Amino acid sequence: MAKIDTAKVAAAAEEFLKSNSTLKQLKGVSNAELEAVYSLAFGYYQTGKVDEASQLFRFLVLFDHLNAKYWFGLGAVQQLAKDFQGATTSYGYCSFLELENPKPQYHAAECFLALGDKRNAASCLEALNEYCPANTDIGREYRAKAAELRKRIGEEAFVELAKEDEAK
Repeated sequence: MAKIDTAKVAAAAEEFLKSNSTLKQLKGVSNAELEAVYSLAFGYYQTGKVDEASQLFRFLVLFDHLNAKYWFGLGAVQQLAKDFQGATTSYGYCSFLELENPKPQYHAAECFLALGDKRNAASCLEALNEYCPANTDIGREYRAKAAELRKRIGEEAFVELAKEDEAK
């Protein structure tokens, strides 16, 4: 068996990460091919085939970790499967990639609430209100949804969050 030069492998991995490349680019997979997989994954999601959808969305985020739509899809499947902790992570990546998109922040708040973590649910809604443009249709829609969810979370969590922010 051939000896692996770990230093060479580590250097190649570091170069790959620094280049902001994706596995899709490294392997020569086209956007059209990934979109075909996305269509299949979304179809599985819509029909409740959670395991199949989850596997395909995991494939998609592996091959293109910079595509927010794929992270959102994975989060939605995880939320449907009641893997709320996993969903918050996926929605977090999605939100990082599309800060002004209110959907991942809203759905992460739902997941945190399902986990009983009102403080982080409140934090998600605060981020939604801070970064989501108020003058767009989607912004108005999700700000209204966030206001309703805020009632379910309770004001105590928002007061606690504000106190933590003041202490910093």
